Amino acid sequence: MSLSGQQGTTIDLVAAPAGSDDYSRTFATLRGKLIGRNGERYVAFVRDLQPRYAIVYRDIALGYGLLAASFGLTVVAPAWGVPKLIAALLGAGLVGYWVAYLQLFLHEGAHYNLAGTKERSDRICDFAISWLIGTKIGAYRPVHFQHHRQLGTTSDTEFSYFFPLNLLFVLKALFAIRAIEVLLFRGANTERDAAVAAKDKDVLLWLLSGAAIHLAIVAISVYLGWWWAALAWILGMGMAFPFFGSLRQLLEHRDDAAPSTADFRTQNHGAYTRLFGDDFFSATFGGAGFNRHLLHHWEPQVSYTNLSELEAFLQGTEIKRVMDLRRTTYFETFRRLWLKG
Repeated sequence: MSLSGQQGTTIDLVAAPAGSDDYSRTFATLRGKLIGRNGERYVAFVRDLQPRYAIVYRDIALGYGLLAASFGLTVVAPAWGVPKLIAALLGAGLVGYWVAYLQLFLHEGAHYNLAGTKERSDRICDFAISWLIGTKIGAYRPVHFQHHRQLGTTSDTEFSYFFPLNLLFVLKALFAIRAIEVLLFRGANTERDAAVAAKDKDVLLWLLSGAAIHLAIVAISVYLGWWWAALAWILGMGMAFPFFGSLRQLLEHRDDAAPSTADFRTQNHGAYTRLFGDDFFSATFGGAGFNRHLLHHWEPQVSYTNLSELEAFLQGTEIKRVMDLRRTTYFETFRRLWLKG
């Protein structure tokens, strides 16, 4: 298969495993050959893109505002006649959803896209985002970079998509079993250099600090008599948040053609990444640009605040064919994968 560029250039596509011809790992071979409608070279266009930090901070603030509002609604729901246990369960779903949304900005931090300098970006990420799960961005970065290098292989550190979408997956995700499996694998298999490994010692203190904040939220809620709100926070962090995170990643990378009986821990799944929509659900469930995840795997260094521009440019090149093949919705992907699982 080949792509014919707008200026008559023929681009030979790199051979890829069956079902994974979206260049999630091989896009670098195409970058220098793509030309837009107006004759501008793709590499020059990408080089001129600049992150819009005001949008990043607005979106993070929105996440915290909705998290606080969700917790507040959980507290007052019984006064409106909602049974306290029901309020706890509904609140857990909302708390988990918005924490999952906020954690997507950890990904922006991994690519130094939260501020103009790497040091400031890391500080903002740790104090605004990382504390929620008791880690530091320096510890997460090698994990995420390995995901980019090893996407679709048995060495991928973000591998929820290795497993079929079925009731067993849902139960393991809800009870954080899948998240624990991923963390254990990361600890044993992440590629780290000595400098990065030395920084891991700081993570314990950060973990304890984050845990103390969560404990304080629960303890204060119980002290004030809001036991159902305390339960919502515990279930939201312990069940709903891991569930949303695991499900989102599966929907982004699980190949439609992947056999449900295959063990992708011992055989390569293949690189496969999707594009989703811009509706409110897609923009929050797949916040921080995850709803355009294919574009991120093509250009990891580009801020999510520029992905709409990137998409518009690429729509004017022959790579549009690949994008259209991967364009879908979270709900449609869930439906297809559930039926196969």
